[in-house]
Amino acid sequence: MTCRIKNSVYALLLALGSTVFFPGCTSNNNDTSNDTENPVTPRAQSAVIATVAADFTSGAHAVFSTEAPFEGVTQQVPTISDITVTCDGEYFYRIERFSRENVSRFHITKPDEVLSQYSTQDSSGTETASSNPYGLVFVNETKAYLLRYGSEKAWIVNPSAATEAEYKIGELDLSAYSVDGSPNMSSGIIVGDRLYLVLQRLDQTFAPQDAYVAVFDTATDTEIDTAPDSDGLKGILLPVKNPGDIEALAANGLLYIQGTGRFGSSFSKRDPEYTGGIATIDPANGYATQLILDDGDAQSHPAGLFTGMEIISENKGYLIGYAGFTDNTLFSFDPSSGTFDVDTNGLPVPVNGIKNTSVRSLAQDSKKQLWVSIADDAAPGVTVLNGADGSVIKDRIPTTLNPSTIAICDAPAQ
Repeated sequence: MTCRIKNSVYALLLALGSTVFFPGCTSNNNDTSNDTENPVTPRAQSAVIATVAADFTSGAHAVFSTEAPFEGVTQQVPTISDITVTCDGEYFYRIERFSRENVSRFHITKPDEVLSQYSTQDSSGTETASSNPYGLVFVNETKAYLLRYGSEKAWIVNPSAATEAEYKIGELDLSAYSVDGSPNMSSGIIVGDRLYLVLQRLDQTFAPQDAYVAVFDTATDTEIDTAPDSDGLKGILLPVKNPGDIEALAANGLLYIQGTGRFGSSFSKRDPEYTGGIATIDPANGYATQLILDDGDAQSHPAGLFTGMEIISENKGYLIGYAGFTDNTLFSFDPSSGTFDVDTNGLPVPVNGIKNTSVRSLAQDSKKQLWVSIADDAAPGVTVLNGADGSVIKDRIPTTLNPSTIAICDAPAQ
């Protein structure tokens, strides 16, 4: 899932010949398809997709039905390329990041009509850096948490606000986790009455420091001390660095976090650092963590760096393996055993030929269809797979521009 760094730096690194790639943001996992404890008839849904020009000069969004033949529209409300999207019920939110710094609200039935647009930049003058908003995590239709990657403070906002003055309603102070001015809040999720905020904690050279998940009570907006018998930060110390996505699985009560480690750079002759993987947090067991799938080391890393994740069930998950810029492969694994699906040589098997291409992000809908965004100058679009076995449902839904983040919205109730 896209853009864990400001777009101008991205362009500079590419111009300098860096091998760094910042995959699709995954941000806030608001799907309920893993809710096996309370099964319901899946509601009709739509996929909202942030799309980006190949030269990163522009962007837009696209909307498609999650039902075959997957009809939809593209090139909606053209804008900059540094964007992401997220959904809450029938509404979706497009976030313009570095240099624009705002959140626009849309209804799924009118994807070309901006209902509201509010700034994410502090107006007091006390913050001089870019807020660089990364996502929204929703409590309900009038309360959400705005993740501001470039700031020490997340905002509490009213996503349904009628005016900008009514938009910001509070703050969460994350300054205790800051590294060189920011804790780099990258994604979040709400489970029950707890907000889990993923903090990457990169220094000014983008070297990952110890990563944490900060936990807040959504009723009081106070931070919870997850290790009361220990000194230091209140959050959960992760066994992976540079974390991106966080997801919850109701079937076992675990949280899953994907870590990328550190990208290599051909410009600085720096090799990748394999300090990522897939980890779990067990909130029912003192927030215990476990590394369930390691990305390897300098000598052996068969899937490369992990730059995206989607957990389908206790026994089926998918991840994006990164070998280099535009050189990504989709792999499947068993979260319960922490093992890849492998071939006869014991090597991870690419899922349905999706390999050595630019895989930007993953998402699943309520029918457990896996949506895979693939950047391709000749045929950009989304491939839809059966999440249970990886078989192809739709080979390619054209998106005009290259797809990045995918969010799943509810269609209007019938």
